[in-house]
Amino acid sequence: MTQVDTKQQILEAAGRVVLARGVTGLTLEAVAEEAGLSKGGLLYHYGSKEALLTAMVGRLVEVTEERIDAHRQSDSAPGSWTRGYLQACLTDGIPATDPTGRLAVALLAAGATDPAQLDEVRERQEVWQARLHEDGVDPVMANIVRLAADGLWMNDIFGIPALSKDERAELLARLEALTRQ
Repeated sequence: MTQVDTKQQILEAAGRVVLARGVTGLTLEAVAEEAGLSKGGLLYHYGSKEALLTAMVGRLVEVTEERIDAHRQSDSAPGSWTRGYLQACLTDGIPATDPTGRLAVALLAAGATDPAQLDEVRERQEVWQARLHEDGVDPVMANIVRLAADGLWMNDIFGIPALSKDERAELLARLEALTRQ
């Protein structure tokens, strides 16, 4: 197994630990056990719990950007970045093996334990904000869509059924329509 594979295995194991045991259950020992490694093996790749959380947050940013880019391969019209962000935030149809949920919980865990762990997200927000403004649609509408997408994502992560299936579908249709004005 390559070092990259091992790091990915550790990140996924850490996400499973947080989902199963909560933020307080995220210990290096628990992650090492879940990943099938010794604590020393874990520390070789991530020298501290903070380093592990930082890597988990970084991976969430990467996954989000990968999903935006994938969407934009089939949609190049004005507003495509905003629509890609909306799609990247949705958990509908994402298999349970997908890392998004676990990484999202890591983001929350990182912010709860040390707000500085979210620095990478804050830095990417500046880039994402610039992309919204360059997306060819009204920046205010693009921000409404972005913030609504963030809210939907949080509801999904916490399992809060804020909308019926029909209401959700209508909301998504209207949000997408805002990106085409």
